[in-house]
Amino acid sequence: MSNDDAIDEEKIILCCGVGCFNCGWYHAIDCCGCSGKIGLCCVNMQVCCKPSAPCLPCGCCGPRWEYDGCSVVNAQLHCCHMVCSGALPCNKEVPVVLTALGLTVFPKCGCCITKGDLKTAEGYYVRSEAMER
Repeated sequence: MSNDDAIDEEKIILCCGVGCFNCGWYHAIDCCGCSGKIGLCCVNMQVCCKPSAPCLPCGCCGPRWEYDGCSVVNAQLHCCHMVCSGALPCNKEVPVVLTALGLTVFPKCGCCITKGDLKTAEGYYVRSEAMER
């Protein structure tokens, strides 16, 4: 989790996901509240009503510049324990996955896998990492 992000994506347990869109269970202690962001290129509009999150430019909402690795469109919504994310193309916060009812089959097989666990998977692919090569 970056210092200015309301959600630690590595702690999200995947419930369902296809391609660059997924929903999961956020099991962190600081899950209370709601937050969201939607972005186009490197400009994000964020809202956050979460006690442990950093302040945004206008208190609980505001624009932010964020380079997330070449995503043209990205979005994330969080309410209590549920988090839904999407990005085109995928980025570090939204990897390519195939998950149904908590069973992930790509890029790593398993049940109740966190996004953090996916980083060690052989098939883990993020566009920004491929561009660095």
